[in-house]
Amino acid sequence: MADRNFDDLAQRFRKRIYGGLKGDIRLAVLNRDLAPILAAAGAGARKEGAPLKVVDAGGGQGQFALDLAADGHKVWITDISSEMLALAREQLQARNLEHSVQTLQVPLQSLTSDPRVPAADLLLCHAVLEWLEQPQQALVHLAECLAPGAYLSLTFYNRRALEFRLLQRGSLRQLDRNRDSGYWGGHPGSLTPQNPLLPEEVMGWVEQAGLSLVAHSGIRCFHDFMTPEMRDKLPPAAIVEKELAYSRVDPYRQLARYVHLLCRRA
Repeated sequence: MADRNFDDLAQRFRKRIYGGLKGDIRLAVLNRDLAPILAAAGAGARKEGAPLKVVDAGGGQGQFALDLAADGHKVWITDISSEMLALAREQLQARNLEHSVQTLQVPLQSLTSDPRVPAADLLLCHAVLEWLEQPQQALVHLAECLAPGAYLSLTFYNRRALEFRLLQRGSLRQLDRNRDSGYWGGHPGSLTPQNPLLPEEVMGWVEQAGLSLVAHSGIRCFHDFMTPEMRDKLPPAAIVEKELAYSRVDPYRQLARYVHLLCRRA
C-alpha cells in the first residue's frame, strides 16, 4: 500500500469534500477549535499583530489555509499532487493572495529537510494520515515541523464511523474482510480512505510524539446518519449549529466521520 496521490480526483475532491453542507460543518468545527489560537496570535513571544507561519501539509487545494492567508498570515501549501496544487493556485490568484502563499510540491515526509518550508507556528494536516502507508511515522515528521510552543491541527477519517456504517448496512462480510486485510478503501475512484484510523490509537501517537492534546472534536457527528430527505427539510444553519453543539459530546463525537485533534508542542 503506497501513499495516495490525488491527481486523478482533484476536481471531485473540490466538489465532494469542501463544498456544500459537509464543507460548512468542517469549517465551522475548525474555526471554533482554532479561534483561541488565532485570536492570541500576537501574544507571548510574537510581536503584537505579527502573522503566523502556517504550513498546510498535504494541503491540496488549501481551502482553510487560504482563509488564514486572507486574514494576514503567511501560508505554505504543500502536497504531492500537482493537480491539487494547481487548483490551489487558481484560488489564491482569484483571491489576490499570491504575496502571502507559496505552493510547494513536496511530500509530507520531506518537510523538515526542505529549506523552503519554515518551522510552523500552526501546522495543518487535514484528511491526510488515513491515505498514508505509515501514518504514525508521518505524525512524528509533523511534530518535527513545529516551532516550540506551536500547534498542530490534525483531522483524520474515523474508522469507528466506517465500521458502524458497515454494521448499519449489514455488510458484515465486508467488515470482516477489511479488518482481516487492514485495507478499507473502496474502488479506485472511491473517497473512502485506504487506512481509516482509530482515534484512541492516534491520541497515543500524539503523546508519543511529544505533543499535548488541546482540543478533541468530531466533524459530522450525525449529519451522515440522517436521510437525505430529512436533511433537505432542515435549514443548513440549524444542522451546523447542532453539529457544533454535539461535536465534543460522547458518544456522538466517537462516531463522527472525521476527528479533529488540536495539539501543541511543549
